[in-house]
Amino acid sequence: MERVFDIINADDFNFSLTNLLIDLYSSKYEMYFNELDFDEKAIDNLDSKQLDKLTKLAAVIEYVGNRQPKAKLYPWIFSGKLKLEYPYTPSVEKGSIARVRRIFSAPKEFTLRNVFYDEHTLKPI
Repeated sequence: MERVFDIINADDFNFSLTNLLIDLYSSKYEMYFNELDFDEKAIDNLDSKQLDKLTKLAAVIEYVGNRQPKAKLYPWIFSGKLKLEYPYTPSVEKGSIARVRRIFSAPKEFTLRNVFYDEHTLKPI
């Protein structure tokens, strides 16, 4: 639970998320997935910024976890409370074709939460 709180409360969320991605794609990924436990009841106590970040984090964890054979995905990741009100599409303009394309071609892990990261930015180098 501590690692999840550290990520959503970090001064630089994107930096923390990038570090998590490095861990989740490493050879020790099972250990890092095991660190991502979180009390689902605690979701109700988060402020809107923390909830927004937790939603993005859940999308990324599920996306990567579904592609790692022995990844442990905790129940909080699938909470129905983790969905953004408006589509989140970083690095694309609101009215652009690229945004529409990203929304319509996104994997289910993203569409369920209204979070639309570019899949290519989530893959290891």
